[in-house]
Amino acid sequence: MASQRALIIDNNVSLAETVAEILAESGFEVEVACSGLEALVVWRRRPANVVVLDVDLPDIEGVRLARRLARRAEATRLVVMSAGEPERLLRLCEEIGAEFLAKPFSPGNLLAAIKRMLDFGREERPEAAPRAARRLLGPRQPMGLLQHSRRQ
Repeated sequence: MASQRALIIDNNVSLAETVAEILAESGFEVEVACSGLEALVVWRRRPANVVVLDVDLPDIEGVRLARRLARRAEATRLVVMSAGEPERLLRLCEEIGAEFLAKPFSPGNLLAAIKRMLDFGREERPEAAPRAARRLLGPRQPMGLLQHSRRQ
């Protein structure tokens, strides 16, 4: 995953810094934004390959921001994270071809979600076909489901 750029968008500064550290240790060039407006400024200046977006932002609704980034940046892959509203967010992820990451999550789950999204971006897909949603089972899921999803 070296030489990839990541943008972390989360108003929880501590969590954003932790995610940034995990990605930096994995070879990503990382930028952090703590609001939707700051994220748009950073992204316009230099788009990232992957955006890790918490939908609970103080200034812009995260769902709206996710749709906006998905429409404007075909090469950018989105990982949408949240501690709540999984059904609504899973529908959003299906719609925009993003990965859902349930909070709390482990560093391994974060990196796996990002890897799947970056690998998904390399797959050839017909122009008319919508991007398929990818779902990351959160840490609260039964262990058997996690092991099953890794074999696929």
